[in-house]
Amino acid sequence: MAHCLTDLAYGQHARQVLDLVLPDRPNPRLFVFIHGGGWRAGDKSQYRALGELLANFGYAVALPNHRFAPEFPYPAALADVAAAVAWVVRYAHESGIRPDAILLGGHSSGAHLAALLALHPEYRQSSSVAGVISISGVYDLQAYAQMGTEYLGPVFGDEPSRWSDASPLSHVVQGAPPFFLAHAEFDYPGAAPQAESMAFALRAVGSGVKLVNVPGRNHVTILTGVASLFDPLALGLAMFLRAC
Repeated sequence: MAHCLTDLAYGQHARQVLDLVLPDRPNPRLFVFIHGGGWRAGDKSQYRALGELLANFGYAVALPNHRFAPEFPYPAALADVAAAVAWVVRYAHESGIRPDAILLGGHSSGAHLAALLALHPEYRQSSSVAGVISISGVYDLQAYAQMGTEYLGPVFGDEPSRWSDASPLSHVVQGAPPFFLAHAEFDYPGAAPQAESMAFALRAVGSGVKLVNVPGRNHVTILTGVASLFDPLALGLAMFLRAC
């Protein structure tokens, strides 16, 4: 049975806390899952059920919160999740968690942060990351430049160089960890091309990629609509985790 430790502080700000779900088994691998919310909302509690499910499969699951834009624009959220992972790894000897072969994951803006954490040269933990699970993520912010900066501007600013730096696609290099990229049939506009472009770039440098299009679901129900282990998302993710 999983045991959950809540609101563990990895920093000084009220949002710099995480939940840690520990399985009833020794030496578990660490799975870090980052919440969605458009970089300006959301909470780890929305994914507690997912954390408990993964813990029942033997993973130690960290669910970090992060500071919100526009008060704390990019790269604050990225720095926070990097600090959260570092905090869990630092105390791995106390919790019994393996400090290597980490899995990073997230949904929506959390998927963007997970991908960026694995790839950005300043923040990446690639030497210890065994795989990245990005569900309905954004990988190329510059693809939305023509739509203006009304939504993304308060998060990433209005400089093209900042948007490029904040795009996981810009940091794909040889040696990148394998990725599981999922999007829904009725996801946010551009979700499919975003995932396909990321998959193409990763394959071009020799990284493993599993790309899943979940039929009949949208940006929210891609996760909440999972009803069994035979669901396309669950089945694809299980196969990916086994390969990692």
